[in-house]
Amino acid sequence: IYEFFDRKIHKSDDVAKRYGVSILGETSLDPHRSSKRKKEKELPEELQNVLNSKSDFDTVETYKAIRTNIMFSMPKKELGRVIIVTSAAPGEGKTTTAINLAITFAQTGARVMLIDCDLRRSRIHRYLQLERDEGVTNVVCGYTDLEKAIRKNVRDNLDCLTAGAIPPNPAELLQSDEFQSMVDTLRHEYDYIFLDTPPVTVVTDAAILTKHCSGVVLVARSELTTYDMLDSAVEDIKNADAKILGIIVHGCSNKYKKYGYYRSKKYG
Repeated sequence: IYEFFDRKIHKSDDVAKRYGVSILGETSLDPHRSSKRKKEKELPEELQNVLNSKSDFDTVETYKAIRTNIMFSMPKKELGRVIIVTSAAPGEGKTTTAINLAITFAQTGARVMLIDCDLRRSRIHRYLQLERDEGVTNVVCGYTDLEKAIRKNVRDNLDCLTAGAIPPNPAELLQSDEFQSMVDTLRHEYDYIFLDTPPVTVVTDAAILTKHCSGVVLVARSELTTYDMLDSAVEDIKNADAKILGIIVHGCSNKYKKYGYYRSKKYG
């Protein structure tokens, strides 16, 4: 009875079997991480979650493994691969995931562009401590040149395009020929382009953008995301004829039990 009424996801293996898609990776609930953070200077949570030189070994290796899985999910010869990062509902970690994936791909020496397409609730500029004023909406509406709006080298080999001014019609802007032209231009300049979009079940923005993309990465959170939300998200993506590269599951409590060997001092 409990399992029947409990609709939250718990194990990534169950998610993979239910939808027939790959689990690109899973991050953990590290019982030791919270105590480490208390010793550090207090930072906003979004800054703590972005990969940096002080990030723990397990998180860094997890994103490297995800990077490899994504690379093998797409044709190598494709020009300027565009990857959408979305989720079924808010609060599941899609923006942090998009940033960390972009950083990890840039570490290979590839030219990477990160675009904030969550025009209603943009956060990438906060996470990377950038100014939001000139971005996607300004370029698409013709008020700013693309080259002027791009934030160069926010990390090594990583450029960023923030959301820009909040528009009254986000879906229409993302569906416009001007946005398509902007993406086509960037595809000739970058090896990978990551689009951070709103949750796919909340608004239509992510589904609209699938016509620009090589594949979709779906983000879920253990003990928070429900199968009802994930069912809708997967269905919406498939209805848009987009390819689901896989699912990333955050907050898996059993990850450390499975991979505890690699947390020894030798590897850390």
